Amino acid sequence: MGAASLPGQGFDELPTEVAILDSQGAIVITNRAWRTFASANGYTGDPTFSGVNYLEVCDAVRHDCEEAALAADGIRRVLSGEDDMFALDYPCHSPTERRWFLMRAVPFRSSSNGQYAVVMHLEITDRRLAEHRVKAQNDRFKMLAYVLSTNLHGPLSEAIAAARQLEQRDEAAGNTLVQTLEQIETLVKTGTALAEADSTIEQVPVTLREQAEVAWERSQNENASFLVVDSRIFLAEPNLLQLLFDVLFSNALEHGGDTARIRVGMTYTGFYVEDDGPGIDPANRERIFESGVVINSTAEREGMGLPIAARIAELHDWSIHAEQSNLGGTRVEVNGIEWV
Repeated sequence: MGAASLPGQGFDELPTEVAILDSQGAIVITNRAWRTFASANGYTGDPTFSGVNYLEVCDAVRHDCEEAALAADGIRRVLSGEDDMFALDYPCHSPTERRWFLMRAVPFRSSSNGQYAVVMHLEITDRRLAEHRVKAQNDRFKMLAYVLSTNLHGPLSEAIAAARQLEQRDEAAGNTLVQTLEQIETLVKTGTALAEADSTIEQVPVTLREQAEVAWERSQNENASFLVVDSRIFLAEPNLLQLLFDVLFSNALEHGGDTARIRVGMTYTGFYVEDDGPGIDPANRERIFESGVVINSTAEREGMGLPIAARIAELHDWSIHAEQSNLGGTRVEVNGIEWV
């Protein structure tokens, strides 16, 4: 292969569709991926695209296709030097599949032939489908908020009132019941706020040990082994953090059983909750935060636990992931927190 052919050969082998347009929008050259895609989607013109003006093609359908109008206007701004780059997400569905692409146009100038634009089409279907899954999950959160607010608020208020009457006759039993019901009410309100929350929450200094121990007391499990290994102060929304620990402890007990060993400790940029249960298959460790299911080594069932934990982390701008724990089970790490 001669050295002079290397640039052209490399251009033709690029895995995404690329075309070069002249200053008037006419196609000068396309790579193999562009030509292959066009042919597979019904293009019957000259395979070299000789004489095709990309801007004119877009203009011809601009009144029927908003994306075509945006593409033509954006590329013109790039060719005129008004913009350094133009990008546009657009759908391009076929009869058999749903597809989305990202078009990018960038300018370059030839010393002998003037201004050009490189136009690339990158398939982003996987990203769009993932965004749709997140939207569907958020819609489920909103439905959860509706169910909690409409179906549980009234019965809980009545139960708390009845428990206060019991408290007058049997102070110890009544007090325990009132505290339990009020904790449930707090979780309901927190869950409702979580489902409806926007991206802004108020964070205050909290202590890892104190928050974890308060949440563990709510689990009312006397047989499991629980230990906070180390602690530090960081910024968080206390109610959401309590719900996060509730979810992680519930998940650990679900996997490890009533006699599980559960440890809480610090990482360099956050904290972890780990257990000695059967663990989670590596292939499922990311899915448990996204799919809306609770997975263990033997079964899979519907649930909202760890996706709620992921939502809480997202609201705090934290990251969350699962890996194998030092105890042999699952270790959930929350990182990106701000130490005080």
